[in-house]
Amino acid sequence: MFFSSFFKENLIYRVFIKKYKKYFILGAISLIIVDIINIVPPLLIKEVIDTLTSHGSITKILYISGIYILVSLVQGAGRYFWRMYFIGTSFRCDYDLRMAFFKHIETLSHSFFRKYKTGNLMSRATNDLNAVRMAVGPGMLIGLDALFYFFLIPPIVIYLSPKLALYTFLPLLLMPYFAYRIKNVIDKRFRRVQEQFSNISEKAQENISGIRIVKSFNMSNQEERTFSRLCKDFVNKNLSLVIPQSLMGPVFEYITYLGIIILLLAGGNMVLEGTITLGTLIAFQRYISKMVWPMTAVGWCLSLFQRGKASMERVDEIMDIKPEIISSKSAIKNIRPAGKVEFKDLSFRYNKNEDFILRNISLEITPGQKVALIGPVGCGKTTLVNLIPRVLPAGHNKILLDDIDINKIDVRELRSHIGFVSQDTFLFSEKIKNNISFGNPDQFDECKVREYASMSMISNEIDNLPEGYDSYLGERGINLSGGQKQRVSIARALAINPRILIFDDCLSGVDARTEEAIIKNISTEANGRTLIVVTHRIPAIMDFDLIVVLQNGEIIGTGTHQQLSERDGLYKSLYENEVVRESLAEG
Repeated sequence: MFFSSFFKENLIYRVFIKKYKKYFILGAISLIIVDIINIVPPLLIKEVIDTLTSHGSITKILYISGIYILVSLVQGAGRYFWRMYFIGTSFRCDYDLRMAFFKHIETLSHSFFRKYKTGNLMSRATNDLNAVRMAVGPGMLIGLDALFYFFLIPPIVIYLSPKLALYTFLPLLLMPYFAYRIKNVIDKRFRRVQEQFSNISEKAQENISGIRIVKSFNMSNQEERTFSRLCKDFVNKNLSLVIPQSLMGPVFEYITYLGIIILLLAGGNMVLEGTITLGTLIAFQRYISKMVWPMTAVGWCLSLFQRGKASMERVDEIMDIKPEIISSKSAIKNIRPAGKVEFKDLSFRYNKNEDFILRNISLEITPGQKVALIGPVGCGKTTLVNLIPRVLPAGHNKILLDDIDINKIDVRELRSHIGFVSQDTFLFSEKIKNNISFGNPDQFDECKVREYASMSMISNEIDNLPEGYDSYLGERGINLSGGQKQRVSIARALAINPRILIFDDCLSGVDARTEEAIIKNISTEANGRTLIVVTHRIPAIMDFDLIVVLQNGEIIGTGTHQQLSERDGLYKSLYENEVVRESLAEG
């Protein structure tokens, strides 16, 4: 039971054999055939030498030479097949792992990305997965090759001379001790190397993404020094890893060479005494020399396997994290919501040890209603709207869509009816038209793309670009202004034709008048959709059906602009300040 459990938890079984058992068997058969054939030449050489020393016939030598050529041809074909089945399949395993890792990352929740940085995840998705591939491909191949040699050669040399075999194989008993000591050191030091590689990836990613900030604050030299320290530490950690890796091969080779020295001394004496023939001694020497490769291979295999094992543990650390937001098997699908959203005594905090961001939120938004969320920075507006499409997890029966608990609705189905534009505008390094049609790429043509771009008042600016809608954007849309990126993001949200539109302070990059014009334009064109807007600019939402005022995570007022501006309170204060700012700007 123990061995069965251990085998199934083994890296090679999990990644390679479990799915590609057929390729493993065919590869192993090819490798066994090659290794069996590879032990034949020394016996043929022995026969030739013994024939020559005993004045045998040339016919026998020609016959042996023909067998040698045939053996070489079969061996070459066998090597082709085991390379295809082992090395080729390792790339299939690599594909499987990368896809599984990517799909899993896509399911993880907001809290996960607060803990793990992008560079760290990139390191695991590239460097660590490559180390796993090397372990289950070349590592397994080398290990099996060495193992077959260990099974095949000892019986032959024992057959040739049991006494000489005992002398020459005695030093091999030192191998397990050195292998055990060195592999543990490799495991610990490789972990440090991978962790440092993650640090380098994180730093590089941060500097590339934030290059404008680095340059504007004239911090290039300091960032270079920091990056240099990380790289030097990475080099030092690699050098400390290279020491045990470099020792393993030579140690095993020296053990083998020690056996060869014993062979020359003891075997030479036995030839002189007539106990064995000269051909037997030469064949013996060839077989012992062949043991140099498996000895070296053991060291190489252990190094690759320990690195792969350490990397797989880093990958498993991510794969073992359960997503907070999942759809149950009985989740509701194929809904056609009218757009009613209701909050029932909702409270929310990101972690149990943190204070509540939202407290006792109760609010009903009717279908087609235009609702604005107003309040000071940090009052919970963004958190509240992120709960609607389940970007953040909400308690059961706290948020309802058309009187259905959103936790009972399939996540994909729920989000397909919500057009969400966040504060943090993100565009892909793709054509502008592909960014706009991102949510529904198979059902879009140029006319629809232009229609939604026009609704978000970005169409004219796109037309003025050299390649128009076919213009490629840089990373995160760097070749567009902040306001342009926001309006392309709005067009992208409109393009999925949602029942609910959520704008989370996504027009901060445009002036107040443009914001007001865009919201009015969308309100007119998107008649019947529920519109929820988070903003700091009151003029843009003065004609909204409902304005909700938040402060310190609580709703402190609701009503129309007319109703709220007549009451003394936060909204009236914010409105008066807005009027003063506009007057100063115009004056």
